[in-house]
Amino acid sequence: MIFLLGFGLLCHWRKIPSLICIVECTGLGLLLTSPLVISTYVAFALNMPLQDQQLLQLDRNLGIDWLSMISFFDAHPLLSKSLMFSYQAFHYQLLFLPVLLSLCGHQSRAYQVVGTYGLICVIASIITIWYPALGTYTDFSLRPGDLKNINGILGVEYVPQILAVRNDPNFVLQLEHVSGIISFPSVHAAVAILCIWGAWTVRWTRLPMIFLNSLMLLAAITEGGHYVADLVAGIGVAGFSISSVTYISRGGRISFYRSQFHRSAPQI
Repeated sequence: MIFLLGFGLLCHWRKIPSLICIVECTGLGLLLTSPLVISTYVAFALNMPLQDQQLLQLDRNLGIDWLSMISFFDAHPLLSKSLMFSYQAFHYQLLFLPVLLSLCGHQSRAYQVVGTYGLICVIASIITIWYPALGTYTDFSLRPGDLKNINGILGVEYVPQILAVRNDPNFVLQLEHVSGIISFPSVHAAVAILCIWGAWTVRWTRLPMIFLNSLMLLAAITEGGHYVADLVAGIGVAGFSISSVTYISRGGRISFYRSQFHRSAPQI
């Protein structure tokens, strides 16, 4: 963090807007990480009734047979592996996208992506207060070892954390051992939409990002143990968050910041 601060000061002194944006987006992302993670555990610690049966009923209302869907994905090794890869690309995309946007001259969009991600996590944590869930693997008593090609470990590894924060009075949150514990809405689904939107200003990235994040949406079901209702809610949260951040940033610091450097320094 000290290195990042020093590098940021150097970039400000040299007036290099693309690198300033990269440093600030990276620093902001690091600063947001701990508070956002803690907020998810606080949501579960309030110990509201679990909503798995309600979410399962929503899936049934949508005509979704989760077990049949998982069986289909599990029967296709290449598809299963592709979904696992895309699910694991979550954090890499959040790190890579602001850098790409900054280097391509879209600093405003880079700041918006980071701000929108923060808002997504805050909204998801608030919703989770009333809609805590253990996820589909636990609800259907399906063990990852029962599957041939789907990993599924990530769909159950967070469950002990949820049960501990809800039921164990001696539970101590250790940031090095935290998991992504939110089920409804799906943050992976929300970030998939965010990444497609964020990269849209860079024309050559559109198709790759649509392909990768379409897979990440599906992977939230196979790898994350999400209900389809979680995905629908995640997409809605993403749309609301993107619209809110875009509206708020129109006349604010982002526009001013970008225009100032466009006048004072060349892009690199």
